[in-house]
Amino acid sequence: MMEDRNQQIIDLLGHLHFFDSLKEEQLQYIADNLDTHMFSEGEIIFEEGNDADGFYIIFSGRVKITHGLGEEEEELSIFQRGDYFGEEGLLTGQTRLVNAIAFSNVIALHLDSERVEDLADHFPMIIPPIRLTIDSYNLFLRHNLQWRAPREAVQFISRKHRVFLWLRLIIPFITSLVTLIPLTIYFVTAPVKPVFVPYLMGIVGVGVLVWALWNYIDWANDYSIITNRRVVSLEKVIFIYESRQEAPMDAVLSVATNSSQIGRIIGYGNVVMRTYTGVITFQRLAHHELVARLINEERQRAKMRSERAQKFEKEDLIRDRLGFEEREVDPFEEVKPKKKAADAPRDLKSGKIAEFLASFFHLRDEENGVITYRTHWFILLKRVWTPTFIFLTLFLVQILAWAQVFTLFPASALGKFFMLTNFVLAIWWIYQYWDWRNDRYIVGQDQLIDVYKRPLGQEQKRAAPVKNIQTVEFERLGLISLILNYGTVFIRVGDTTFTFDYVYNPSEVQREIFERYQEYNKKQKDKEQENLRNEMAEWIQIYHQVVQNGGTPPPAPSDKPISGYNIGE
Repeated sequence: MMEDRNQQIIDLLGHLHFFDSLKEEQLQYIADNLDTHMFSEGEIIFEEGNDADGFYIIFSGRVKITHGLGEEEEELSIFQRGDYFGEEGLLTGQTRLVNAIAFSNVIALHLDSERVEDLADHFPMIIPPIRLTIDSYNLFLRHNLQWRAPREAVQFISRKHRVFLWLRLIIPFITSLVTLIPLTIYFVTAPVKPVFVPYLMGIVGVGVLVWALWNYIDWANDYSIITNRRVVSLEKVIFIYESRQEAPMDAVLSVATNSSQIGRIIGYGNVVMRTYTGVITFQRLAHHELVARLINEERQRAKMRSERAQKFEKEDLIRDRLGFEEREVDPFEEVKPKKKAADAPRDLKSGKIAEFLASFFHLRDEENGVITYRTHWFILLKRVWTPTFIFLTLFLVQILAWAQVFTLFPASALGKFFMLTNFVLAIWWIYQYWDWRNDRYIVGQDQLIDVYKRPLGQEQKRAAPVKNIQTVEFERLGLISLILNYGTVFIRVGDTTFTFDYVYNPSEVQREIFERYQEYNKKQKDKEQENLRNEMAEWIQIYHQVVQNGGTPPPAPSDKPISGYNIGE
């Protein structure tokens, strides 16, 4: 039993990107340096502010990671078998930045901080993965990724290599030198000090600082993210553009890396993930080969968890069919049948005014699990602006005529013309409103539907199954769309791309579509697995009944040598 547990630990270590390049005897050395700790459900493993004494790997069970204390406590992640936590402990002399609480009974493998240093001396190849993990962990804690689904854990987050930040900052720096140095020399050597030069130097200095700050923010707003459910490429140009491209983890078919000669010298490259119909690229990442290994690690870990859960479910079903006693459940087992943890709600809110307007215009309605989106109210304003402007202009002319300020036409004649025009404008306004309202995007339990209907005209409807979704992306273009929080969501379904145009809060729309895809796929997989288990259990039950009812087993094979002369004897 101990040998089996030891082999499980070695297998677990071999699937972590820290140690996946080590040989089995090296993994055994690391396993010998691990301490095993058991925690009961609800027990605090460590608290924020404590000394970081080491690093943990979950052998079984689930661990909740939170930030803050008391009422300000916020759930960050839920980790399970094969995941790791306590990244602060990879370095000595650190303090805990988060809380870790046993979400179920937990068996955790603990690696002391001092032993990490010893292992790094023995196996230098684990140093880059450790640095990558620490950098990713610190970056994650500084950013609240509100678009994540409940219980969605971030495994990796990074920006482009820092060399591209320095390249962006070099141009403003050179510009400042080329401009300010001549101005300074001119000001110092001029017989009469020009009054305008200090002001010009100040304007140039402020302009260069703003330019450099803009370039830094532009670099800092691009992220490559890996969660336990998906891969995400996030790009944002402040005040101008925002885009998020993602694909579910189980839609990733292959992971490859590429880099230029300069990239190999400096240490950056691209990670290319191919899905069924598209490609998602993490561009110009440091340690890009490690990132590719991390993606494959997450895919493999998800597969192992699924196989382990299916094994337990099969055993439970067979025991139930044959009337045997229930399986003795290990209290530290992370997969417990017929028990499901409720998802913690995630609070996603825009400003109060934006939320009020979204609710007033019914930009998102949900009924019986079917979500209906409409284009943003700003698009409605653009459509009705012309008739509204004409109405206001004529109304102003009418008031001026009544006040005898405008006397070109009689007030009575203008009144009749105003009434007739108002009737036409009202029809125009109502037409534009219904045209806007009839443009709907529907997300059902198993279908995406794009509905477009002209008032008093034909209705066009496109539909596609949720199960065929390959990628979900969104983008916001322009300052107004960023301020009012609207954009376009692109859903790749097979060879077709659905677009939800100008919807309110496109990041939330993207998240909800992704969750529908996850829910549908999970239900389908569970249904398929249930049917397969029932069929296998039925075969075993029939076999068991045949044996119990005295079925005659087949004759034992003969000891005589088989030849062409004794066939049929």
